[in-house]
Amino acid sequence: MKAFMSDGYLLTNPAAERLYSAVKDLPIFDYHCHLVPEEIHSDRRFFNLTELWLAADHYKWRVMRQAGVPERLVTGDAPAREKFDAFAAALPEFVGNPVYHWAHLELKKYFGITLPLSPATADEIWNATERAMADGSFSARRLIECSGVRAVVTTDDPVDDLAFHEKLAAENLSFSVLPCFRPDKAINIEKDGFAEYIAALGKAVGRKINCVDDVVAALADRLDFFVAHGAPAADLSFKNFAGRGDRAAAETAFAKRLAGQTPDGRECGEYAFAVTEALARLFRERGIVMQIHTGVLRNQNGKRFETIGADCGIDSVGDALDIEAAGRLFDAIERDGGMPKTIVYTLNAPSYYPLATMLGNFAGDTRGKLQLGAAWWFMDHRDGIREQLKIFASTGGLGYFNGMLTDSRSFVSYARHDYFRRILCSVLGEWAEAGECPDDGSLVETARNICYFNAEKFFAAGGNVK
Repeated sequence: MKAFMSDGYLLTNPAAERLYSAVKDLPIFDYHCHLVPEEIHSDRRFFNLTELWLAADHYKWRVMRQAGVPERLVTGDAPAREKFDAFAAALPEFVGNPVYHWAHLELKKYFGITLPLSPATADEIWNATERAMADGSFSARRLIECSGVRAVVTTDDPVDDLAFHEKLAAENLSFSVLPCFRPDKAINIEKDGFAEYIAALGKAVGRKINCVDDVVAALADRLDFFVAHGAPAADLSFKNFAGRGDRAAAETAFAKRLAGQTPDGRECGEYAFAVTEALARLFRERGIVMQIHTGVLRNQNGKRFETIGADCGIDSVGDALDIEAAGRLFDAIERDGGMPKTIVYTLNAPSYYPLATMLGNFAGDTRGKLQLGAAWWFMDHRDGIREQLKIFASTGGLGYFNGMLTDSRSFVSYARHDYFRRILCSVLGEWAEAGECPDDGSLVETARNICYFNAEKFFAAGGNVK
């Protein structure tokens, strides 16, 4: 029996252990995260685990709430030590949960601590980590560097001036910090604040926006600004695919929204279809990777949303995707010059297989051009990662998969890459030990490519990656 947090943690067979030894020290290409560029520029320092762990991690907040912890100890004004103690008391009940895995991997990776966190060990762990952080060495830049990160791709709104990206680019850092173009607020016409956002977008480009073509033209201007700052990717997020290419309905939706009226669901879908199709053309022309995140129900606890705001742990898995609508959109893009390199993520597990097969319909001219995205958010646990890997392999070529991302606001979430690498090696190792693939150098190369080299090539941004 393996000891808790031993070197063989989550590795299920000898072949997995051999593969892991070949990938564990590879660099990281974090092609989608929510780190704050300003915090990287200021080199924010952390002095206790509450600051490092609990200040902005909605995964851990959900754990605490499910354990019945009062909100004052989650996101409120309680002292740092009390918040940590509340998390320590909750965590033992979440054995098998990815947060349980991640928290202990983070303790091991960044502090060398292999004790299980609990009320009995809370004092020892708090004191040891506080001593380690006392000299200010646990800073944003240092944590990125010591994690072996080569590139950090943040998530940025089109109207952002990218001032901190400019400042970071001017420094001689060992890693790149690159922006990602996230035009959600210009696509999700049904959301509150749409008209106000369109006004802000118009201000950013210096002209009034009166129609769908104006929206696309304004986004094109801002995209060029992002490309000039090294952006390798764009990221579109919406609940589901919709629309049939009815441009008149798209214009109706836009006119209604600016007039303070409410377009119906069909009109909203047609607007999203029109803008997404146009953006895909822009991405292809500029060599930008298009990422699409789907299948999320956001801000379902309205009372908590009004008190705390978005991204506070009140989202959930959405309904199955409309794969037929997704195919219509991609076919329209293909007919309009061809798909850009594209990754589609979904939170809806039953949609994995049909989505992966649909993506295969539009493959061509570039290795791994269209991909089923990594297990994401509520799916990035051990079983979810294994399922995504197997479906990717069953419907395409696993050897061109871009591997894991952090999708996080935490500077120690790079332990999730270690988590992924252990699980990947176990899956590949199980196949090797069953005689389903050779246990040789080619399997090692596949594992290494998935863990780092595929993403580095796929997101190549004009030499901007260090």
